[in-house]
This record gives sequence, C-alpha cells and structure tokens, in this order.
Amino acid sequence: MRNWIKVVAVSIWGATASFGWAQSLVKTLEEHRNDPLLSNRRFLASLEKLDGFVRVTDKPFLMHAPTATQCVINTHVDVHGDRYCDVYISKGGEAAIRAGTAEYPVGTVVIKIKYPDEERSKIELYTVMRKMPKGYWPEHGDWEFSVLDSEKKHVLARGRVESCANCHDAYAASGYVTRTYLRERVKDAP
Repeated sequence: MRNWIKVVAVSIWGATASFGWAQSLVKTLEEHRNDPLLSNRRFLASLEKLDGFVRVTDKPFLMHAPTATQCVINTHVDVHGDRYCDVYISKGGEAAIRAGTAEYPVGTVVIKIKYPDEERSKIELYTVMRKMPKGYWPEHGDWEFSVLDSEKKHVLARGRVESCANCHDAYAASGYVTRTYLRERVKDAP
C-alpha cells in the first residue's frame, strides 16, 4: 500500500511539474508572438535597413573618448580617442525627441552608428535603444540597450546593459535620450 501511495504521489508531483513547465512554455511562446524582436535573429533583421527611421544628425556628431569608451565595453572594438556617430530614431519617436519630453512611445528605437572619423571611413559598431513596456527596467526609463557589430550580424550585448544605462541616466529629464546632436531640419534616413 505504501508503495502504491508513493507511486501516486510521484505521479501527481510529475504531472504538476509538467503542467508548470507547459505553462512556462506557453508564456514564452506568447512573448515571442507579442514581441517579434525578442530573438536576436529577428532583431538584427529589423535593423537591416533604416526604413521607417529619421536621421537626427546633419553630420557625424563628435563623441569624446570617455563617452565613446562606454559604448564598447564588453565588445571587441578598441577605442582610444574621440569617435563620431550618426543618430536615427524610429518615426514614432521623432516628436518626443524633438520636444525633449521624457515620454517616448513603447517600441521607439534609437540607433547610433559609430565611426572612427568624421568622414565615416568605416562603421565600428551600432548601439541601439528600444523603449520597452512599463516595468521592464523602470530605474533606467524602461529602455533595452544593445550593441551590434559593424556589419549588424552579431548582437554583442543586449538587454539591461549597465554601461549603457549608467551613461544614459544623466539624460533622465529628456527620457534617457541624449539630445545634444539634434539639428534644425529633419531628413529621412538614406
């Protein structure tokens, strides 16, 4: 009788564990359906072209070495000295960046393309911010941060990247987005 009770208890425990695992799997699949950029492959594909983005820099913006160095922590890019960047924002976030408000729509994407010189002789890397739903990372404005290689083929860092957040915290009043590179007139991304 005791063995039978043990078998029933183990069976109930196994069924309960399987049910919990199944619920977890369903939740993960639901998240993937609701957020097509969840996988790195889809994320990279979404950034392949800059369709739907507006460039907010007239010319490459000078980033001094201390700032540029923060962008490449934990990557293979060696930064000694100043760098330059072009900045793009998804069209849905353009009004917020122009107004300097702290409220960016969920899904807003900001892309910085980093170069070693003002002539854009080569792309060194991409840094990306994406506004996530409320509660994602509230102490840093609910932004997801990413660093991509120069060819946009590999995600070098993505998610709650502390080095990115530490720099962007200085811009909390403007929604954690730097606005020093803004220009007067808007051009569509090339």
